[in-house]
Amino acid sequence: MQVPRLTITSLRRLYQKGQDLLKSGKTQDAAHYFNRIAQARVRPVKGAECIPDEPNPLVAQARLGLCYCFVEQGDLDRAMDQLNRVLSLEPHNPEALCELAYILSLRGQRPGARAALECAIHHNPACARAHKALGYYFLQEDDLERAISECRAAVACDAGYDLAHVELAVALARTGELDQAVDSMSQALQIAPERPDYYYSLAALLRETRRLPDALEVLTSGLELDPENGDMLEAAAEVALETGDMPRAIGCAQKLLRVNRNSLSARDVLGVAYLQQGRINDALRMADQMVAISPLDPSHHFKKAVLFQQQGMLREALNEFVRVIHLAPETDMGEEARSAVEAMDNHQVRQILLLASEDSIFRVKLRRDPVSAVHERGFFLSETGESALQSLNLEELLSAEWCSRPPVYH
Repeated sequence: MQVPRLTITSLRRLYQKGQDLLKSGKTQDAAHYFNRIAQARVRPVKGAECIPDEPNPLVAQARLGLCYCFVEQGDLDRAMDQLNRVLSLEPHNPEALCELAYILSLRGQRPGARAALECAIHHNPACARAHKALGYYFLQEDDLERAISECRAAVACDAGYDLAHVELAVALARTGELDQAVDSMSQALQIAPERPDYYYSLAALLRETRRLPDALEVLTSGLELDPENGDMLEAAAEVALETGDMPRAIGCAQKLLRVNRNSLSARDVLGVAYLQQGRINDALRMADQMVAISPLDPSHHFKKAVLFQQQGMLREALNEFVRVIHLAPETDMGEEARSAVEAMDNHQVRQILLLASEDSIFRVKLRRDPVSAVHERGFFLSETGESALQSLNLEELLSAEWCSRPPVYH
């Protein structure tokens, strides 16, 4: 097959087209253009002397572009083949060495990845990508001091490299230097204000420093860019709730439900906000929906139990607390539910005995069949509470000490 001959101008035009296609995610089309460049021979411009077998100056970049395409497609073997060709032409090509490190990392060959990055930096000290990637390597190794050092080196090499600022922010946050992390993430956002994830990350750092109004402002700006971003809507709803802005919390949570109708977080925020506004029935409706979506999560049943208790719906509250105990018996939540059930039983038993001391008919029924008697009067005890009631010595408890007490009304 005859190898096509193209001018440098044509090659550059094809390369730019391939790059644009790669950025838009059209890797198959991009690979077609890069392959054409890699296979081409250079034809001199019209009128110039023809030089046989003139070298193609874009072949390395084209093969590197093919490598990027194959990585995106998950074909690491073909990507490695292209990288080896690039490195055979340009052994110290920093982009090729960085991509080699990335592929080796994907394959779990971390020592080789580190060696490739160190080689890139040794021969190209000003390669920001290599410094950033090595910083990420050290971050994964939990070597935070070296991670920060490499990320700072990347920023020094290229102050406009937003990913270096992001990686530096992550490393700084891991060391607890949250204010510096906020500054670094702010720099990344200034460089790339079109990235919704940067708004979210900056807001998360601001929340950690308890700068909640600033976090909400950042999230508001991010939502103007991407109004249906679920992560930012969730964060905005939670921050608004934390700052006491219930209308805004409700608004963001409702928008989140339109984006993700199964969102538990949105319902959780709505439940708390409705409760703060005294809308207990609406809060209970949210808790019901959370249970329907995730019936085995004890926290949802616990919320329902508390809300039922506030409504005076003791039977329903008791049933939900018992479910929590069954679902999470050995947890703090299970212990809280157990204490709540015990408190409800004890409170009702005191009321039962007081009522029996004042009502002779109820007292007779209580002696005959305690469980039926208390159910008839609207009391609802747990199984443990019913067993305890049946084991009580009513004659002793309903002695003169009880009967002599004056009635107490609530």
